[in-house]
Amino acid sequence: MTTTNLHHADQIIAALPYLIGFAPTDSLVALTIRETREIGPVIRLDLPRPPDRLPMAEHLAEILAAHRVEDALLIVVGGREPLHDKPFVTTVRQTLVESGVTVEHAFWTRSVEAGQPWLSYDDPEFTGTVADPDTTALAAQFTVEGVVVYPSREAMADSLAADPEPDLDRRAALIDDLATEYATVADKLALIHQVIEEFDSPPTRDSRLMSTVAPPPRGHPTDPAPTDPDLDDTRLAHLAIALSDPEVREACLAIPLGARDRPAARLWTRLTRALPAPERAEPAFHLAVTAYLHGDGVYARVALGVALEADPRHSLAALLDSAAHHGIPPTDLRDLIAQVQAKSARASPG
Repeated sequence: MTTTNLHHADQIIAALPYLIGFAPTDSLVALTIRETREIGPVIRLDLPRPPDRLPMAEHLAEILAAHRVEDALLIVVGGREPLHDKPFVTTVRQTLVESGVTVEHAFWTRSVEAGQPWLSYDDPEFTGTVADPDTTALAAQFTVEGVVVYPSREAMADSLAADPEPDLDRRAALIDDLATEYATVADKLALIHQVIEEFDSPPTRDSRLMSTVAPPPRGHPTDPAPTDPDLDDTRLAHLAIALSDPEVREACLAIPLGARDRPAARLWTRLTRALPAPERAEPAFHLAVTAYLHGDGVYARVALGVALEADPRHSLAALLDSAAHHGIPPTDLRDLIAQVQAKSARASPG
């Protein structure tokens, strides 16, 4: 990892909110390089209590081993004092080294804010101040791409907050009323793909004109686009009923592997906000799958939290949550979905 030196540490620490998706607090962040010399995953963990130091260090080592990580840079954000919890950092370093991962540096800063001091756990002379997070090269790249950084993990979770309760109650009653209507699996899938196609519609002339007048609003890639269709209560109810079908759920696992994964993710986001529990668990799960396959593990875990809160017995959400906790690479999840789809296709008649 050749970029971590005295002249770059201020920029690297400042880039953490853009690498994670929100500004970390009371966290250990590991930036990694794989054996192939490619950039590896960025892992964030809550700072542990003393009894949890070794288990957390071993958990981090397990994740990095799964990703074939060779080098890591550790950054502690927060804590009660400068160079917070040196024993924990020492434990992490020793555990990673024993598992074959080189730890080049370990830094501390109280918060990722411009002008905050950062210190080195290894060398008291190795210090500086955090650059302005909004002026880093990575920030510029993400701004061009229209990506927003949330101020906290809680704010990220709030982005999937449910619609007002009266709206949810009205839709829940409608779902119950329409659930007795018969529709085939093919009909339900056709409805979902039709709505995804509407979310993938090209921009109108008016929306193109507006985009030349003002820059597009910054937001998460799953956030609504100006061309996204309105979904009335009846359509929302039919979509909820369709996604509740296990065969439809399995078939929808293939959608993130295709070209319409982004518009589908915006549909899943809209349904996660618009549907009552337990139905909102289904779109939240599919949103998590899409996010995880795109390497956005933090957002995936947030969506999985929504899914499991809405339906604690959602087995696929629980399975993916466990896989995410153990840090399986997105490529492994992609391969697993492809295998499930292939097996399903062989089992289908005709």
